[in-house]
Amino acid sequence: MKLRMVIPIQIAVIGLLGAIYYGYHAVKGPESEARPDPASRTSTAKPSPLPKVETTRLVSKKGGFAVGVPDTVTGKKDGPTVTMTTADKVLSILVGPIQRGKISVGTDAFMRGMKKAYTDVKVTSTETPTVDGHKAKATYGRATNEKKVQITFVNVVVKAETRNYVINAFTAVDSDPLFVVPRVNAVIDTFEVVE
Repeated sequence: MKLRMVIPIQIAVIGLLGAIYYGYHAVKGPESEARPDPASRTSTAKPSPLPKVETTRLVSKKGGFAVGVPDTVTGKKDGPTVTMTTADKVLSILVGPIQRGKISVGTDAFMRGMKKAYTDVKVTSTETPTVDGHKAKATYGRATNEKKVQITFVNVVVKAETRNYVINAFTAVDSDPLFVVPRVNAVIDTFEVVE
């Protein structure tokens, strides 16, 4: 029975640490929202394709995984976890192992941690991708930090054989998606279990 309580606590701690880490490094204040020009004739223009991002492989032997650290992002091992951040602190990513169990347990614990550290926490969508051949669940959402900066987050829980893994990414809502999205996708796409 105690083991059941350890799983959510570890997951919540990793999620909360990631949330605090981003909140601490979010130095950007909110900017005014861009408003489309109603007279513009380009409203049906196709979006630009996402740029390709080069990565450098970083292995966490303690964590039992490897992950690609995107260009313009600094990666650092901290025990079994890997933290990544851009120099301007616009994007923060945390990758680490959590105990084995249902994916929903990891997702629920992360969301509890977010609700403790942020206000106005809302899930905007979920997906069930395959990450390194393993089942996973991605939860996307928004929240507001203590400085009233709105952030976007993604929490990916990957179910592996001996334990699960978490990939958490945090950025300001007004961050450039052509910069952020390819880097977050590169981390998810390059993640692999190496136990």
